[in-house]
Amino acid sequence: MTRLLTLVVLALVVLSGCNLSQTEEPTPQPPTVTPAPRLNCDDLVTQALNQANNSCSALGRNQACYGNNLVRAELKPNATLPFASDGDIVGIEALKSITTTVLDEANQTWGIALLKVQANLPETLPGQNVTFLLFGDAALNNVSPDMRAVVLKTGVASTTCADAPKSALLLQSPEGSQATMTINGANVTLGSTTYLTAIQNEEMEIATIEGSAVVSSANITRVVQPGAKVGIALGGNDGLQVAGPPSEPEPFDIQFVQAAPVILLERNVAIPPAINPAPTATTGNPISVPTACIPRADWNFSYIVQPGETLFRIAQQFNVSTSALQQANCLSDPNQIQAGQFLRVPSQLATPKPTELPTSTAAPAPVNPNCVPIRVPLCKVSALSGGTTLMSTRYFS
Repeated sequence: MTRLLTLVVLALVVLSGCNLSQTEEPTPQPPTVTPAPRLNCDDLVTQALNQANNSCSALGRNQACYGNNLVRAELKPNATLPFASDGDIVGIEALKSITTTVLDEANQTWGIALLKVQANLPETLPGQNVTFLLFGDAALNNVSPDMRAVVLKTGVASTTCADAPKSALLLQSPEGSQATMTINGANVTLGSTTYLTAIQNEEMEIATIEGSAVVSSANITRVVQPGAKVGIALGGNDGLQVAGPPSEPEPFDIQFVQAAPVILLERNVAIPPAINPAPTATTGNPISVPTACIPRADWNFSYIVQPGETLFRIAQQFNVSTSALQQANCLSDPNQIQAGQFLRVPSQLATPKPTELPTSTAAPAPVNPNCVPIRVPLCKVSALSGGTTLMSTRYFS
């Protein structure tokens, strides 16, 4: 009996220390955070290109897009638009400069910025733009819709990625159109896709991927064909102004051009082979490098191309052949001129444009059989219309 009583007391003591109405809750644990996987160089480049392609798909004329981090933009006073993360878009008129950063595998960053500008393309072509693709350790200053005084700077910062694209600027004009702008003080006319680098106090290089580019400085003009490049010494107060003429064309750096992110351009292009180098003293191989073109120094007047004009019509106004006008301006294609483009011409027009003769119902004026094209640039023929002799002039290119 005593033993039973002892067991009952012990049971009551145990129960008194228990809270039968509650159960003990386990201590909450913080959620497990899985770190983002580290990307190698190839995967980092692929991810950046995909990000830039998706983020900038809605980019319009005279706008800049933050394609992939890191990109820094200096805005003009009173401009407060956001431009700090992938997909941010600002108007070109709000920008003073834009800078991208070198590919950095440790920080998982590679700066890409995409710009579409009007340059000197006509207002009647709102869907056509000049594409600027800036990537790596690169900066564009004096940004504006016409890009008449833009300054490019690319660095030589090292990267842990051996095959990473070299910091540069890709430029592309619309197919079948030419755009003219001033880059680091050099006059550049594009009917093409080009690859540019500009190292401070060293050299700016302009390489052509497709089409052709015409580069002028120090009164020397070079036509840069696909697979070729020219270099221009840089100097001045900021070390970024051209300080001499463009060099003779030479083979471009195929390795760097092939690595460039051309996939982000508006128009797909194929990378051409580099041109053959100039002959050496031992090989004596034939020269395949395009020769230099020098604008005519005795043509001291300028003419602005008007909408709808052709080189043939402009040549008519100045009593010169089309080929002479083409050669005087180092135009690689006489069919590719744009409204607003400046041309060297031999004289000043007396009147803005010649007036057209009144329409006549008479038979077409006969062509003078003694007129020889090119050798005789001006031939006069006469026709009778209602008893009146009309003199008309025909020019041959």
